[in-house]
Amino acid sequence: MDKLADIVNKAIADYGFRQIAQWSPEDVISQWCLSAQEAAVLTGAIKDELDRLPVPVEPGDIPAEEKRLAEVIRGALS
Repeated sequence: MDKLADIVNKAIADYGFRQIAQWSPEDVISQWCLSAQEAAVLTGAIKDELDRLPVPVEPGDIPAEEKRLAEVIRGALS
């Protein structure tokens, strides 16, 4: 969960990284040494949520988005 949360938080704040996580997830999976389950969450539920984020996420909205996506991760991993 921690790796996925770190990836998501970085993707929320950094649009360039978000694009990598969305469109080249194999690079992120390899670089962050994600398990098969984590990789499935990244390319499934997380990708869907990253696609819905505004560009850019306003600084004041970042904490709420981080919290919301942490819940998505928890749900997807359980």
